[in-house]
Amino acid sequence: MKIVKLTILFTIVLQLHLLGQVQLKHEAKLFIDSTGQVFTRVDAPAYFFISPADSAENLTLIPSDDKHANPMMWDGHGSQYIVYRDLKQNMNIRFKIVADGISPKSKPLFTKGLLFNYDNTFFSEVGSEMTITATDAMTGVDCSYFSTDENPFQKADHPITFNNEGEFYVKAYSVDNVGNAEEINEYRIITTNSASIQLSNIYFGLGSTELISEAANELDKLVNLLQTYKDIHLEIRAHTDSRGEANYNLFLSEGRAQSVIRFLKSKGIAEHRLSAKGYGESQLVNECSDGVSCPDEKHKANRRVELIVTKSLP
Repeated sequence: MKIVKLTILFTIVLQLHLLGQVQLKHEAKLFIDSTGQVFTRVDAPAYFFISPADSAENLTLIPSDDKHANPMMWDGHGSQYIVYRDLKQNMNIRFKIVADGISPKSKPLFTKGLLFNYDNTFFSEVGSEMTITATDAMTGVDCSYFSTDENPFQKADHPITFNNEGEFYVKAYSVDNVGNAEEINEYRIITTNSASIQLSNIYFGLGSTELISEAANELDKLVNLLQTYKDIHLEIRAHTDSRGEANYNLFLSEGRAQSVIRFLKSKGIAEHRLSAKGYGESQLVNECSDGVSCPDEKHKANRRVELIVTKSLP
C-alpha cells in the first residue's frame, strides 16, 4: 500500500476595510511563535489535502460530503485540535492550532509637546510629536496605520508631527500577526498655548452656588487631570443665562466658580494652580438675552462652566 501524507493548508482570506477613500486589505495568515506554536485567524478556513510521502508537492484535496469537513472552520477564539488516526503507528496524532479572534489595541503616545488630554482630545504645543503604540495579547502586533485629516492611511513607522497651530484629526488602527485588524480609533489634536474646554455636566442648585451630586464625576475627571499633568494651570470660568438681574447673575457665577475651586482644593490640588472668574450673563452663546423668549434647553446652553488650561511658567 502506498503511504500518503496528510497536509493542512490555510486559505488566504482578505479582510476589506473602507477607510476614508482608501481600501486596505489584510490577509489572514499563519503565525508561528518562537516556541513553534501555530496561530491562525479565527475566521480563516483550513483545507485538508493528501500527498504521497515521497512527493509532498503533489497535493490532492480530500473529498467529503460533510460540508463542515473541508474546509474546516474554527469554532471560536482559543486552542483548537486536529486529530487524525495514524494507522502505521496505531495511534491518534493531535495537532494544536490556536485561533486568534481578538484584534490589537492601539493608543496615541506623545513623545514631545503634550500639554494634557481630556477624554479623546489631546492638547499639545506647536511642534509636538505623536506615535501610535499598540499591544496584542496573543500573536503580537504586525503593524499600525494612521491617517491625518482624511489623508490616505500609511504605516505608523515614524512620528506624526503637528507643526502648525490649529485642530487636527487622526485616525489609527493596528493589525496583528494573523491579520486581525481593530476598529478605527479617532483622536482630536489641538495645538495651542491656551486650551478651552466647556463642561456640560457641572450643575448647581437653582439660584445656588452649591454643587449638586451629579457634578461629582466630571469634577473627579478634573482632579485626575491636574494630578496627571502637574505643570498646568486651571482657570474656572462660570456663566449664567440671562434670566434674573444682571448684577445678581454676576455674583452667582463668581460664587459657582469658587465652589469648583474649593472642591479641587479639597482633593489636594495646590491653590496656586487654580483661579476662578464669574462672567454672569455677559458672554451668552446664543440669542437668549434679556427680553427674548427661549426654551429652557437654550437657556441651559448659557449656564455653563469653562476651563482655560495653560502651561504653568517654570
